[in-house]
Amino acid sequence: MAQQRDLDRTREKILAAAATEFAANGFAGARVDAIARRARVNKQMLYYCFGDKRELYREILRRKFAERSAFLDSMPASIEDALLHLYDSGTQDLDFVRMLEWEALDSSSAAKTVAAEERRALFAKAMEKFGAAQRAGVIPTEVDVRHLFISFIACAVFPLAFPQMTRLMTGLEPTDPRFRRSRREFLGWLGRTLGNSPRRASGNGSRRVGHSASELR
Repeated sequence: MAQQRDLDRTREKILAAAATEFAANGFAGARVDAIARRARVNKQMLYYCFGDKRELYREILRRKFAERSAFLDSMPASIEDALLHLYDSGTQDLDFVRMLEWEALDSSSAAKTVAAEERRALFAKAMEKFGAAQRAGVIPTEVDVRHLFISFIACAVFPLAFPQMTRLMTGLEPTDPRFRRSRREFLGWLGRTLGNSPRRASGNGSRRVGHSASELR
């Protein structure tokens, strides 16, 4: 039992070190030697635990997308709170944002298929949630919920993914608490504005619904 606990701790150390290395250098640029040094283990132990670099990368992404799946389950009911929740989750895991940026720059098709099934399951869950909101009349029927979800991600992640743009426009780093406060204020305003939009009736004209149009489930 003690040996298994030691092995589990070693695996977690390797995963943490690898996430940092992949975020800094991408899959192609990351080196097994560097990951082993960060984790303070020998390279043979890394291979023993994960097989090779690709399997290690796959395991990290699998976990990241599993976390996002749980995040969708716990997404708040209002559009305002959902946007803020999505933004907060990004600020708490910049390594994940950077890993996805590196992946986008990788032109090899193999890199883009890592954890593909986990991603499809995550996006399917998101579409189920937004589709249910649309069927309930919260989201207008003419809106493509795929684009709506992409836009939510863009609103939350753009400042984190493009810190140079954020810095040039605001004079602040996206990690600066002052920027985060102002960004949350903006996202709160945006969510309230979207949430208070009237629902379009199926017949002629439009009408306001009797309840808040901010339910996401």
